[in-house]
Amino acid sequence: MISPAKTLLLISSLFLAALPVATVQGDEKVAWDPETQKLDFKLKELSGVLNLDHENPRFSTHHFSEVRHTPTGMLLSPDDGKMKHVGLLNFFRVLISGGYLTELRAEKPVVKPEKDGVTLTYLPTIRRQAKVVIRFTFREPNIIDMDMAVETLANFSGFEVLLSAYLAEGFVSGAYVAEKEFGEETVPEQIRITDQPMIHGVWPFFPRDEAGANLLTDGRHQKGRWYWRMAIGRRYGMPMAFFSKGEVDVLLMGRPEDVYAVGATYEGDAENDSIAAHRSLYLSLLGEDLPAGKGRRTRMRMIVGEFGSNPGKHAALYGAFLKEFESEPRSFQINPTE
Repeated sequence: MISPAKTLLLISSLFLAALPVATVQGDEKVAWDPETQKLDFKLKELSGVLNLDHENPRFSTHHFSEVRHTPTGMLLSPDDGKMKHVGLLNFFRVLISGGYLTELRAEKPVVKPEKDGVTLTYLPTIRRQAKVVIRFTFREPNIIDMDMAVETLANFSGFEVLLSAYLAEGFVSGAYVAEKEFGEETVPEQIRITDQPMIHGVWPFFPRDEAGANLLTDGRHQKGRWYWRMAIGRRYGMPMAFFSKGEVDVLLMGRPEDVYAVGATYEGDAENDSIAAHRSLYLSLLGEDLPAGKGRRTRMRMIVGEFGSNPGKHAALYGAFLKEFESEPRSFQINPTE
């Protein structure tokens, strides 16, 4: 049997040669204003504002707005929509088996501007006895990379961080499921998600496997605020979901070892249906037992471009992401002096 990762790399290899190589930009691509706590980024094909002012009236203390695909001028962030208060991209809930700890996007991090992005450090709290460090890096021509490190100070069962993204009006969701539900080989099949009686009023999620499906329904999402229920779909074919509008696609992806489920809201009556109005994507990260003193690291990527919802181009972009970080360790030793 061919492994899922090898299957995806075979699919993507035909397209990799035609894609530009992403490189880290210089200082001129990122401008940090310490007074307003805003970071402006301007890449060749992507621009926007990351607001890190915790006193702002929004729900997210790391809030992306004014994000545009610059070649077309298309607005990506939900600046005028129902989800304008949370912005384009944020780290949402921290969850454990059957339980809820906090929302990172509601907490105040320690902010460290970088030449190509910003690092956010969420120091441990009584509610969340784990240190979480997130680095956003803006890369030419159209990439927002995310590097997340978790250091646990207590024992946690099924520890999860939920990454979420919200799009402007007019975008339609898509995901990749396994062509065959059973078997070791995973061939991705692109699907669109539309409202229907079977999933109406609940949130569609696609688990990596049966263990992932069990985590989604263990009660963790019925705790805290904004509780919700999931519609468990087929197992995912790639840990990636996307929204498209015309030829422009917004892709959100992670490593298969570290994404236990992918979520995407359905297309429906956004005027009367809150779920359809969210226009959101989710990556359920980690979902594993972490003992005290464990260091875990993972990578995620958002990429925007005129890919025309082409499955081959999507697979190539995902294959390039995997290849870039395949040798990066997923765990690290905690230094008690840091």
